[in-house]
Amino acid sequence: MGSSRSRCRGEAIHVPLLWRQEFVNAMVVLERRKRIKTADATEAFRSLADMNLVTDRELVDLPELAALARRFGLSAYDATYLELAMRLRLPVACRDGPLRAALPKAGVALA
Repeated sequence: MGSSRSRCRGEAIHVPLLWRQEFVNAMVVLERRKRIKTADATEAFRSLADMNLVTDRELVDLPELAALARRFGLSAYDATYLELAMRLRLPVACRDGPLRAALPKAGVALA
């Protein structure tokens, strides 16, 4: 399992612009639910500095994004990740149920 973490530090990880806010939100929600401590969230934020994150800044056509969300039963947020993976022809690392279920239907590999 440690190899996936070290792989993340070397390979470019492409993320949509909204990823930063979603990551912070996930950490705050986990803190509220007492699943992690504030110190753990802070460490997670620091560990991002070791990762080669490439933030996609392309504005996706809104009707296209809505069509993807409708087609695969996704939120607009999840459709953003799917669109990015489809456009860049990259696999997606996720645990989100609806997005994960949509990947094979969209021809996108699970990382």
